[in-house]
Amino acid sequence: MNRRIMIVESHDGFRQLIGTFLSRAFEVVGAQNGLEAMRCLNGGYMPDVIVMDTHNPDFDGVNLLANLRCSGLFGNIPVVIMSGNDEAGDEQQIKGLGASDYFRKPFNPVLLQERLLQLMAPASFVHLSN
Repeated sequence: MNRRIMIVESHDGFRQLIGTFLSRAFEVVGAQNGLEAMRCLNGGYMPDVIVMDTHNPDFDGVNLLANLRCSGLFGNIPVVIMSGNDEAGDEQQIKGLGASDYFRKPFNPVLLQERLLQLMAPASFVHLSN
């Protein structure tokens, strides 16, 4: 089973760095901004998790997250945010919009990978006996 992630990040070098690190455990597709990400999704690529920066040109991560959460097709894809924003309340606002997790840049990529694996783990089923 291939675990698939999409990285939405405007900085080419950072997107490639994170993508290269995560490619050991995942099939990785990169997008430069939210518009490119939506084209990829609408083209049939269905990732298990989307990792994105909140500040992207053209169509930023906040707008992309809001659009994904309103979508019947993409609404259940977990989204992990990477942000360089230090503003108070930013993390709460983003999680309030439906993000699964929030990483403030710079962050440990090993912790990001562990969190992505957790988000992809199959849900535990509770067996009820009579």
